[in-house]
Amino acid sequence: MKNRRAFTLVELLVVIAIIAVLIAILLPALQAAKRNANSVKCLSNLRQVGMAFQMYEADNKGMWPIAVHRNDGHIPVPNGLPEVRWPDQIARYIAANKNIAYDRLDLMRERSVLWGCPEWIKSSDRVGGTVDGFADRVRLGYGMQYYPIDRKEQNLAYIGPPFGKYTAAAKWLVHGTERGLVADSITHILEVPDTLSRSTSRWQPFDGGSAGYVPGGVNVDSTRHARPGTTKQMSANNRYMNMLFCDGHATPVSVKEAWNAIHNPGEDKTTP
Repeated sequence: MKNRRAFTLVELLVVIAIIAVLIAILLPALQAAKRNANSVKCLSNLRQVGMAFQMYEADNKGMWPIAVHRNDGHIPVPNGLPEVRWPDQIARYIAANKNIAYDRLDLMRERSVLWGCPEWIKSSDRVGGTVDGFADRVRLGYGMQYYPIDRKEQNLAYIGPPFGKYTAAAKWLVHGTERGLVADSITHILEVPDTLSRSTSRWQPFDGGSAGYVPGGVNVDSTRHARPGTTKQMSANNRYMNMLFCDGHATPVSVKEAWNAIHNPGEDKTTP
């Protein structure tokens, strides 16, 4: 009988090295494919959120939900609740649990498209720091903008003392294909400044505090679907997050496009 020749140590190390190289080559591609798949699922969930706005409209005399209705506003909060936010107003149409208060949105994790972005877990995970439990209970990874007509206080879709009002869907739908409504965000509202400079302005997740809010900045999660290590300047012009528009379609957008869609739909007023 012939003696069988065993692998030498050198040959075994070569095989291991080849496997390691293949893994190093394939892993980024697999991670990119996963990110793309999650982005597609996020877009689908945003479209369902858009359908919920339409169903709310049918049940509320043509009006759309507002970003926030505070209990100290000039219009009483429905049912005497302490506060109502946009997810509460549409939850009945797309959430299994239809009576979740605005401060217990964590109960919808993995059970509703309102907590729909697969890349979102909670505020503290996204901003890389610790925030109080309240922030994680009131934020679900999507934010709604509150400028349906213009930036005058009396027209804001945010009721507080003494400003804001509910606005008819017909007003929201002016330039509806270009007007952004809901997008990836660490906060529950999409607040934007009057001007946007791609070189000096601030936006999530780079310039926020421990809870991710960027005072005076663009509160959109600019790298939600980007690869790790994406820089702020890369996010200014590249489409790394998703946005739902008032006409019901959803698409990836950049910070520049998101700001224009909220501040001046159909126009580009950004500066270098």
